[in-house]
Order: sequence, then C-alpha cells, then structure tokens
Amino acid sequence: MLTIEPDYDRFVETHEPHYFHAQARGFALIRDIERYLDEADSYAGRYTGYIDPMTEDLVITGECEEEYEAAMNNAREVACMVARSNGYRILLAQRRSDDAAMLVYQAHGDLDPPA
Repeated sequence: MLTIEPDYDRFVETHEPHYFHAQARGFALIRDIERYLDEADSYAGRYTGYIDPMTEDLVITGECEEEYEAAMNNAREVACMVARSNGYRILLAQRRSDDAAMLVYQAHGDLDPPA
C-alpha cells in the first residue's frame, strides 16, 4: 500500500485529509521556536570563564555570542517553516504577539502584528 506524505509546507484546509496532522505539526513547530528562544535567552549576557586558583578571582575568557546566535538562527529557521504552514494560522487565531509570534510574522512578511 502506498502512503502519501502530506505537504506541510503549505496551508492545509479543514476539508483536506491531513488537516489535523498539519495542525499538530504547527503547534509542535511553535513549541520548537519557543524552546530555541528560551535557549537564546539563557545565553544572552553570559560569559565563559574560570576561577583562578591562586588569586581566587573570576577570569572571563569570552562571551556566549556564538551560542546565542546559533539558537536565534534555529528559531528563525523554524519561524520560516511556521510562516508557510498551518502554524501561522494558529498564531493568528490565538492573536499572539510574543517573541515567537513576531518571528513568524516577520518571516511571513507581516510588518505589523494582527490587532
């Protein structure tokens, strides 16, 4: 038996057979964006370093800029996927205006979030 993989990179309408799978994927992708944003927030303003055993002072060796940018890039990539799928309509229906929603709206090309 041939199984057809539904096309999730488009808006799946309510009458289509894979609608509920597309909705579930939209919610999952939104959770992924939130997770990546939380990860990026955890790196914001953080430094790497060690305690010098002789002076017992903190020696800063660098910042966590690369980790922060990697997490933000992951969030932006997932936001692009959500902007092309049912996840976008989920955010619109929820009238969200948090950071995750704003990334998706920007990826979709909306300059102003929905009122």
